[in-house]
This record gives sequence, C-alpha cells and structure tokens, in this order.
Amino acid sequence: MKLNEYERKQLLRVRELAEHDLSENLMPFWARNSWDNEYGGFLTRLDRRGNRLDDSEKVLMMQVRMIHSLSSAHRHGLQDHGYLDLAGRGFDFVVQNMWDGENGGFYFSVGRDGTPLSRRKNTDFHGYVMTSFAEYYQASGRKDALDWAGRAFDVLLAKASDGDRGFIEDFDGADWPALNSEQMNLGRQAQVKTIDMHTNVMEGMMYLARASAAPRHKQALQKLVNLICARGIHNQYGCSVTVFDYDWNPLADVQGRMTTSYGLNAEMAWILFDSADVLGATRDAYRHSVLGLIDHALEFGFDHECGGLAAFGPLTGPVLNSAELGEGRLLKSWWAQAELLNALIQAFAYTEQRKYLEAFLKEFEWVHAYQIDHECGDWFQDTDWKSGRPLHTDKGLEFKTSFHAGRALIRVADAIRAVLLDL
Repeated sequence: MKLNEYERKQLLRVRELAEHDLSENLMPFWARNSWDNEYGGFLTRLDRRGNRLDDSEKVLMMQVRMIHSLSSAHRHGLQDHGYLDLAGRGFDFVVQNMWDGENGGFYFSVGRDGTPLSRRKNTDFHGYVMTSFAEYYQASGRKDALDWAGRAFDVLLAKASDGDRGFIEDFDGADWPALNSEQMNLGRQAQVKTIDMHTNVMEGMMYLARASAAPRHKQALQKLVNLICARGIHNQYGCSVTVFDYDWNPLADVQGRMTTSYGLNAEMAWILFDSADVLGATRDAYRHSVLGLIDHALEFGFDHECGGLAAFGPLTGPVLNSAELGEGRLLKSWWAQAELLNALIQAFAYTEQRKYLEAFLKEFEWVHAYQIDHECGDWFQDTDWKSGRPLHTDKGLEFKTSFHAGRALIRVADAIRAVLLDL
C-alpha cells in the first residue's frame, strides 16, 4: 500500500521513540539495578527508582527473561553497554545453580546465593528457558547455550509431555495450582491445562527451532502449533480460552465464568506468524487464526478512545459491558500493551489494512504517554483504564523485568524499518 505523508511521518516518529526508549530508558534501568555483584544472577524485585525490595529469591523465569532482554538488545545494536557480557554471566549463574543434576529440569527458584528454594519444575518456565538461551546463543555464538536450550526441550518432552494433548503444567510430581491461578481465578482446580503455558512453550520451541534448525525441534513446534490452532482457539469467537481440562474441554473459573486474555491472544497471534516463518510455511495458512485473535482483541478489549488493552474479558462482547468480571478486567498491564504492539505492526505489515495501522499508532501513543516511566525508567506495571495513572510504581514484581517491553520496542523498530523500506 502507499502510505500518505502523515502516516509515514508517524511511523518514523514511533521508530525513533522506540529506539530512544529502549536505549536510554528501559535497558539502562534494568542493567544498572538488577545484577547481584556479590553472588551473581539478577535481583528483580525493585521499586520505582531501582532500589531492591527483596533480595531473598531468584526466580528462574526472571533470570532467563533478563538474559533474553540483554541478548536481544545486543543483537539489536546496543553493543557498547556490556549487555552481552551481563547476559553471559546470567546464563552461567542459571546453569550452575538452578539445574537439578539428579532429576533433571530447572528449579523454580533459588536463594540469593544459589541454594535451591523451590524445587518445583514448571513447564511454563522451561518454555522461557528455551526462548532465552536460544536468543543468547544467537547473540553470543556460545554452543553451550544452544545445548542447554535443547536440554530444556528434551526434559519437557520426557517429563511434561501429554502425548498428542500437549503438556502438563508441572512435572515434579507435586500437586501445584496452575501458575497465575489466582489471577485467572482458578482456585486450586487440579488437572487443568492453560493456554498461557502452551503459548509460552510454543514460543520457546519457535526460538529454539529458529536457532538450531533441527528437524526434531521443528516437528515438535509444528505439532504444538497444530494443537493450539485446533483446540486452544475457540471456533466460534476466534479467541483463546483461558483454561481446559486434560482433554482440552474448556473450563470455567471458580465463579463459573469463561474468560479470555486479550494480551495473550495478541502474543499468540504474532508467535504463530513467526512460527510459520520458522517452519517454512506460508503465513496465509494461519491468516484466519492470527487475524481472528487480533480482531477479537480490538473489537472487545481495546480502548478505541485513548488506546490501551484490557487485561481480560468474556469470550464475546465488549469488556466495558462485563461488570460482573470486576474492575480488574480493565487494568492496562505493561505486558499486554507490549504484545499488542507486536501483533498490530505485524498485522499491518501482512495485510496493509489501515485499521491495524491506526490501532497501532493509538496504542503506541498510550504506551509512550502513560505506560513508560520517563522519570525513573522502565514501564509501569498496571495503569488505570481512563486516566493512565499508575496503580503502583514498583517495577520488578512477581514476573516483571525488561522482557516484554524490550522485545516490543525492538520488534516495533525493526518492523517499521522493514515497512518503510518496502514502500
């Protein structure tokens, strides 16, 4: 399509802001404040100004997400800030302290000195290990990083696989509630499968297969993509369903409600497109699923007046009309905004439809105006639907690092550059 001059200038402006926010705001905040100089590894529970709120635990997901962000920033061109060296030291900490040499798999968390705290083996976390170690391998060329990503893959297939029915949530034999079960209002429902976990494992397999090009990695990715498209996405409504039983029958939460995560739908959409690229398939094969996920988020969960994406909502119908789900549904969380940016710029590049461009520009304006902390660095976790006011200012809470925000800024800058070059 032919962009008009206004659209071209807007995209150039967004690219410049994304590059600036990445290099001068987000990455310096995390690189400066999170590394543990005494024991190694990352301490990620930080207040607004980067002061440590808690240094008692190092959670696997937080460690590997930092490794991914630092590696991605280095690959993107920020190569004079020591990010690759820091990623390497983080990688060494994880493999030396968090791997269970007797039973296999990575521990859920360790203490500050690397002593195991939670021996839980979470499938979701191992998906992020694949994502992060594969990215670090591509940044560094260290063969052992790719080997460890492959080891995480092997553990999942050996211990977490449920045959043709995807994966179980944890594989250490204990009776754990699903990760984030409180946020999903699942209580202690047993023997459930979440679409969140399966999307994150798909993401990890996509990164690993892209880095390794190994047939067995691609075959596993294809199998999981097929399962998610066939069972994880609602045939009628085009969105994902939050939770399923072991046979992929949709389940309600403890109050009998069926919900979907708009941010996860956006993330799933672009990962499906990237997976198609890795598998050597045409994106057209996944057009219906991908655009359906994005269109559902835009129609029902997007703030068309101000920009910003709601946290979750009903399978169909506007989130604003779903008061029975509570006010929490309207939170504009940092990670959902980041993933919507990724999805919208990909949808526009693929379809050349202006509705995606317009939504992308509005979404970026919201993020830049309200989600990014221009005074202290990083992004606010949750902002109010109407005012954009941050609901709290601590930066590194349970699952928050530079991962989602950094990846979005990089992907947005790269995608806009590709769009403009193609004109």
